[in-house]
Amino acid sequence: MEGFVAHKLNEFETGKISRRKLIEMLTLAATTAYATNEAQAQGQAESPIKAQLINHFSYTCDDFRVAGDWYTKVLNLDQVGASDHDTAIPFGKKDDKPYGVTANDVPLTHLIIRNRDRGDAPRPPGAPERQPSQAVIDHICFTVADFNKDRAKAELTRLGVQNVREAGGNSVHMEDANGFDVQIAGLDLNALSSGG
Repeated sequence: MEGFVAHKLNEFETGKISRRKLIEMLTLAATTAYATNEAQAQGQAESPIKAQLINHFSYTCDDFRVAGDWYTKVLNLDQVGASDHDTAIPFGKKDDKPYGVTANDVPLTHLIIRNRDRGDAPRPPGAPERQPSQAVIDHICFTVADFNKDRAKAELTRLGVQNVREAGGNSVHMEDANGFDVQIAGLDLNALSSGG
């Protein structure tokens, strides 16, 4: 805002705009800034919850070991905390920071891969019985630093990954061990640029 005001004052002082135009522009800028601040304040007051990052993806399948091994092999991720019905796969090692993060308190995003609930697993007290899922996530896209589409396709083919194919932008799609569509992409494929 200060830069805008200084620029308009300079235009007035050098005769590029009239006093009337200067007052109109400064009034409009001040009104817009006030309205924006009010809207932000009201929005923050309405809901104090604002998602900052993805904590985990929960992936249910028939055999979590097969799916976990696929993600370990293809995306070079380690499995931790495996039990007899699930495993966790963090995007990094213990004490790592998420890519590009300098703060020490940001958790790593991770996958939780578990076997399908066949009704024999104990539910916490008061938890509703799970109904068959109706909603579908059609794919997950993982960002890979130093991504090269041609190199990725060659490596995935070498690993025996099924249905490797190009996607829009700097990315590749493939099928995981259960036929689920997985996309990997470079840093340039994001919601603020190409939409992913």
